[in-house]
Amino acid sequence: MQFTEELVNQVVANVLSTLSQQGQGGQTTGSVRSLTAADASVVFSEKVITADLLAKKAKGQSAIGIMAGSILTPSAKDYLREFKINVHRPNSVASSRKEQGTPWRAIVLSNSAAVENALNTIEQQTNSRWTQELSSSLEEAVKDAISGLCRADAAGIVLFTEAAEKAACLANRNQKIRAAAIGDVNHLRTVISQMSPNLICVNPEKKSFIELRNIVKTFVNAGAPTQGS
Repeated sequence: MQFTEELVNQVVANVLSTLSQQGQGGQTTGSVRSLTAADASVVFSEKVITADLLAKKAKGQSAIGIMAGSILTPSAKDYLREFKINVHRPNSVASSRKEQGTPWRAIVLSNSAAVENALNTIEQQTNSRWTQELSSSLEEAVKDAISGLCRADAAGIVLFTEAAEKAACLANRNQKIRAAAIGDVNHLRTVISQMSPNLICVNPEKKSFIELRNIVKTFVNAGAPTQGS
């Protein structure tokens, strides 16, 4: 399943609704003086960042800050590319979570309530730091995953897509990627023992929140994969 603009809007609405129920719906942007390699004055702390939000609050900016865990929708990424806006993370966030090391990353192409619930709980249950983003196509998702791992921006990446086998095949064309399509926790444990994957591709269809959570926890608990072939 690929993200249409209608589906993205639905996902945004679901996330914001969840945050509202948790009493977190009032997050706003703000200015900070300390950014990593940037002089951006606008920092976004919203859980989901859309193109409309960027148009309202990032107009005229050459660089913006985005808090860890914020999700950029496909339209937001297009906006950033179109207007050549650089994205940076605040030093204050990086330093406060330094002990957690390099963040893990989730790229969501096939979304579900089970995926959202698993990702919402994984940081607390594994004491790890996560970034999340939506992707609009399989090719874009795989490209982003390869880029993140080659730059060492992520300790490991979980790609949620119905085309898990194809995604792993495409990613493995890069020599630095060790990707595998994962069916369940037992399969993942076998894969970890044999090849120490840095990218796992998971089809969330017909999987419960608990199944997805356990897959992600097992991936994290195995530790960040070492670089190299």
